Amino acid sequence: MAQSRKDSRGYALRTGECQRSDGRYSYSYVDKDRNRQVAYATNLITLRKKEQ
Repeated sequence: MAQSRKDSRGYALRTGECQRSDGRYSYSYVDKDRNRQVAYATNLITLRKKEQ
C-alpha cells in the first residue's frame, strides 16, 4: 500500500499539491485548453480555497 504524501507539518497533501523548498505550497492543474496552470499560497488553507 502506498503511503500518503505529507508536508513538513504532517498534513496530507492532495493530488496536484506540493510543498516547495521555501515552504510555500503550490497546486498544478490542466485547464480546459490543456495548458498547465499553477496556483501558489503561503499556507495550505489558502491554497485549497484557490483550488475551488
